[in-house]
This record gives sequence, structure tokens and C-alpha cells, in this order.
Amino acid sequence: MRRINPGSVNSYIKYGNLKIPKSIQCECPGCRKTTDFMLNANYQSSKNGLVTECSCPLCKKSAVFIIMTKEGQDEQSEHADTYIYDLQASKHPINQIEKLPNIPKDLIRAYRSAINVHQSKENSATAVMSKRVIESILKHFLGEKSIGQPLSEQLEILPNHVNLAKPIQSLGQLLATNGSLHRMLELETEMDYEMTSLLMDLLESLIEYLFVLPGKMEVTHNKIAKNFD
Repeated sequence: MRRINPGSVNSYIKYGNLKIPKSIQCECPGCRKTTDFMLNANYQSSKNGLVTECSCPLCKKSAVFIIMTKEGQDEQSEHADTYIYDLQASKHPINQIEKLPNIPKDLIRAYRSAINVHQSKENSATAVMSKRVIESILKHFLGEKSIGQPLSEQLEILPNHVNLAKPIQSLGQLLATNGSLHRMLELETEMDYEMTSLLMDLLESLIEYLFVLPGKMEVTHNKIAKNFD
């Protein structure tokens, strides 16, 4: 389930004393592209809300929206809380970093605020909060060395203070030829379902670390640079 930010609602219609979304601009859970969804009026109602389906204009896959009625939300609000059924929502970075150890609380708060203001289409506030996120990241690793230094200089010295090779080196130790995991991969010992699930998580993380993240950063860098040409 992924909550639809009120800033992503293009238009509302009346439903009793409540306003419910008619048109929503959000990321499709199927193709992962942002588009406009026109919600159908064929609601399935229950005690706590309404459920409706509509097709993505781009990929034509069906998306399910859950609209909370007055009974299920703050009595002071005239707009219904709305959610989209999205199995990938838990993989959003904000949901991932909150579960990791040693993540600065101020970084989580700043990143969440940046997400919220962006979804509310507050461009200036998004710029301010984005800078705060970058500053929080650099402060975590650089400490006092970040004080008074431009962000560009802080980023240049960041690799000197972060062991970027540690995750790969740790994996090398885990796969040592005399280790249990190596013997499992060589089918010398059996691997249960829980271990295979952990192995799949490891593969996903390895691919993301070596290919997905560098690729996404390069693509985003190029798009930003192109806008300033």
C-alpha cells in the first residue's frame, strides 16, 4: 500500500460530505512511470472505505485504489485519504533506510520531508530539503570537516572517509572456500528455504550495488547536466 499525497490529486468529486479523488497523478505500480489515473465510479464500498480499479494509460495494467471514508480518517479533514495497491512500496528507499542500523535520525527526517514536499509539488521547498539531505549525509561521514566547506569540496573528499569497498570485501570473506556458504553453493551441504531467500536478497543487493545504483546515478547526472547545457 502506498499513500497518495494530496498534492498528487488533480481533481475531486463529492461523496456525501467528503471529497474523494477523481483524477490522480502518481507512479503506476505496473510500469513504474508517473501518469494520470482517472478513477472509475464503480466503487466497491465497505464500512471503512471504497475500492476502485482503473487502467494505467501507458501500460494498460489495472491499478487498485483504496479510498478511506469519513469513519476511517480524521474527522477534521474533508478530503479522503487515498492509497494505491503497490507491492513494491516497501522497497522505497525511505522504507529501506529506516530499517538499517546507524542511520542518522535527522537524515531520515530530512529525506522524508523532501519526499513529502516533492509529492506536494512544492518546488522551492523540495530544493531546500534536498540540500538539507545532502548536508546531513556529508555531516554523518565527515563530521567537523564538513563545517563551512562547499558541498562540492565535501563530496570530493568523501571517498577518503567512507570505505566503499567494505561491502564487497565482506562478501569475499563470507564466500571463503572453507566457509559454510561456499560449501552450500557447491552443493556440498544442503541449503534450506530460509537460506535461499537470504541468498536471493544478497544477489539483489550485489546487483543493485554494482550496477543499478552506479547506473541510476550516471543517468540522473547526465539528465541534470543536460538541463544546464
